[in-house]
Amino acid sequence: MKNAAQTLRVPLSPLRSGEVVLDEPAARYVGRVHRLGAGDRFVAFDPEAASEADVEITSAGRDVRVRIGELRRAANVATPGLTLFQGIGKADKPEQVLRAATVLGVEHVVFVESRRAVVRAGERGDAKRRRWQAVAVEAARQSGRGDVPRVSGPLPLDEAVNLSSGSMHRVYLSPDAERGLADVLDGVRRAATLAVFIGPEGGLDGEEEAALAASGFVSAALGQFVLRTETATVAVLGAIAALVREG
Repeated sequence: MKNAAQTLRVPLSPLRSGEVVLDEPAARYVGRVHRLGAGDRFVAFDPEAASEADVEITSAGRDVRVRIGELRRAANVATPGLTLFQGIGKADKPEQVLRAATVLGVEHVVFVESRRAVVRAGERGDAKRRRWQAVAVEAARQSGRGDVPRVSGPLPLDEAVNLSSGSMHRVYLSPDAERGLADVLDGVRRAATLAVFIGPEGGLDGEEEAALAASGFVSAALGQFVLRTETATVAVLGAIAALVREG
């Protein structure tokens, strides 16, 4: 139990120092799921403020009371300036994308409606965004990340690309690209801002690719096989983590 307590991370928002009674979800997670009691410790983090603190459980009866120590900046946060533009997928594909984006250091996720996308925001947009937020927080907890990506959209493609600034390195996946992703990313450093655009299952049409090119996006190929959009996300973000240089 002590070893689990040393590594356990619990999202608490807002996070503040001092004596606190945990809310019901946090109390259930700490007390019932992990069976921690008085004297055990864990780390609390506030994903919105990117802060964290050491916590000691002072009592674990009907209420779980804790003593939260001094707040500090979260040790592991997003790669500054890394933005993912993602063609919106159906069913749980956006959740899979958000999990990957969270654990691979994306700062901003922009879901995009394109001509071949079969999903639109619709009337349940707010409910979906709340669900996406919960998925991102859970992925941050599991991975040790101290913040969560900012999520925008779903937006039409022309509105989405306007969110990329002129100072960004911009790349989009295309099976017809003449250069590979490693070649396009050669020389890019982590200190630079980077935007990557991944289309929907059906890919982007010619007009959409032309619009991206006109907005400063450079096409790049990724391997010889056709990937599902959520698989492409993991592959591209993993490649960025490996290829983009420090400094």
